[in-house]
Amino acid sequence: MTQPPNGSPDRRSFVRTAAAGVVAAAATGCHLADKLGDRIREFKAAREPLPPGPPTFSQYHLPGWDWTRVDRVLVLPLLNESAYTRADEEVRRALTSELQQLGRFEVIAAPPDDQGRLSQAVHRSGRFDEALLLEIGRSARADVVVAATITHYSPYPRPRLGLVVQAVAPLRAKVAASVDGLWDTADQRIADRVRAYYRQRPKERPNWVVRNHVIASDDGFTEQLALESPALFQRFVCHEAALALLGLPVPGVATEIDGGLAGTDCQQ
Repeated sequence: MTQPPNGSPDRRSFVRTAAAGVVAAAATGCHLADKLGDRIREFKAAREPLPPGPPTFSQYHLPGWDWTRVDRVLVLPLLNESAYTRADEEVRRALTSELQQLGRFEVIAAPPDDQGRLSQAVHRSGRFDEALLLEIGRSARADVVVAATITHYSPYPRPRLGLVVQAVAPLRAKVAASVDGLWDTADQRIADRVRAYYRQRPKERPNWVVRNHVIASDDGFTEQLALESPALFQRFVCHEAALALLGLPVPGVATEIDGGLAGTDCQQ
């Protein structure tokens, strides 16, 4: 086959086309590299710890109360003030699970037919029957009885859950600690904390956790599903409530030193 001479129009057209292709490929490569670099930076930034923000819940701790002396905790059926009939049992399972995962004490659940008598009395009147409390504590050999109330609940995007958790010491007939808050993901601070919580990967837990292991999903979409899934959202809320109940740091929430939470004077 006869080749066109070096200076022919066909030869020059071929060279120009090839040069244009090289330039386009280089430009495309630079564009892809820039996009990849942006994604890597976004990935790294998303996994940085959230800067502490103002608290979205209140908490109380009885002066002098020492959680290290607690060996057994009883979680009562929740009082459900929302319109969702199964929310009480779902949230109680999540709260019990999160308290167990702290690894500090044994956690047991009261029979479901208790109907949340103590939870109702403590929440609605601010008082409780000391004799009933002592009876419940002795029968379960519990150092602490946890009574909780669901004040608001909506499982639909964006989900919200209002929760009041009170830890009562039967022998002292006093509320040892309490947490009261509304976790509403319409608040961007809370939505960010939900996503950050489910971005965690398997890693060693802090040294105050006795059972120092964790099984975490490696599903990159879990952080988004958490804002759609009632079970994942309930777990997140109960995780923060459990930490706050014991006066432990809550990721993404300012501590007392930072000018945030007040009343965190329980002994660690």
